[in-house]
Amino acid sequence: MINYLNPDEHDLVVELMNIGVGKAAASLSQIADDEVTLCVPKLEFLSYEEAESAFNERLSVALSGVSQEFKGFIGGTATLLFPEARSLDLVTAMLGEELDDDIELDAELEQEVLSELGNILLNNCLSTIANILGESLHTDLPTTFHIESDSLLKHLSKGEEPKSVVVMLLTIDFSLKHKDLSGHLVFTIDFSIVDTFKEALQNYLNELGE
Repeated sequence: MINYLNPDEHDLVVELMNIGVGKAAASLSQIADDEVTLCVPKLEFLSYEEAESAFNERLSVALSGVSQEFKGFIGGTATLLFPEARSLDLVTAMLGEELDDDIELDAELEQEVLSELGNILLNNCLSTIANILGESLHTDLPTTFHIESDSLLKHLSKGEEPKSVVVMLLTIDFSLKHKDLSGHLVFTIDFSIVDTFKEALQNYLNELGE
């Protein structure tokens, strides 16, 4: 694993993400009409090869996802991933109602639900980091996709050279009152501007120390 952040910077990013995910949990609880808790237990910065290995080991083979590109003081793609087999559970949780067992999941409905979920989770995390650090960040509209885990990293890195890709991997656990859902929040970062991200973190830490 690559040490792109010092311990203080690492702890700050985890704290910022916890705040963003906390806001997302409150929003999801209202939408699903159920108690929802989310946590960010682990943050890793991985090389292309390490991320490729991690995805193959940790993720389901078939995945549903929603991604959102962002640019500003840091740039890249934020992605929310779930096992494709849990898509029906996600739709049920988001709609707050049960779907009949004999009704297949409508592709358009699934796309709408995943896009909304991505908007809530990804935007909360990205906007929280930008707002607290006093930086600007532009986000594109979310896009949904289905993919095999062994093709995921190539999809997220947009065909960039492996050496230029840094993956900031956050694993988030979803818990609802009546059923458990788990997912992964993945950031692929433009390595060429990682220094501006670190500078923003250091400026914030310096202000706290004054």
